[in-house]
Amino acid sequence: MLDFRTDTFLSVCKHMNYTKAAEELNITQPAVSQHIKYIEEYYGAKVFGFNGKKMYLTEAGEMLYEAISTMKHNDSFLRDSIHNIRNHNSTLSFGATLTIGEYVIPGKLAAY
Repeated sequence: MLDFRTDTFLSVCKHMNYTKAAEELNITQPAVSQHIKYIEEYYGAKVFGFNGKKMYLTEAGEMLYEAISTMKHNDSFLRDSIHNIRNHNSTLSFGATLTIGEYVIPGKLAAY
C-alpha cells in the first residue's frame, strides 16, 4: 500500500506542473505543494528544481521517481496476485437433473 503522496509525486513528474497535477488528482494546488514539501522533508532532499520557470527533477528526484515507479508496479502486481489467489479458491455451485448430472456434467468438468 503506497501513500497518496506518491501518486502526487508521480503526477507532478508526469506534468512537470503543480497545477496540472492538482487537476489530474482532483485536489488543490496548495495540497500538491504540501505533498511535495512533505516528501522533500521526509527524504531530506529537494526533488524538483527550477531553471527560470522550467521545472526539472533533481538527482534525488530522479532516484525517487525510479524507486516509486518500481514500488507502484510491484504493488499492482502484488494486488493482482492476491486477487487471483482469492478468486482461484472460490467455490462454484450449480444444480442439474440426475441424468445431466451423471452423464454430461462430469465430462464438461473434466475438460475445464
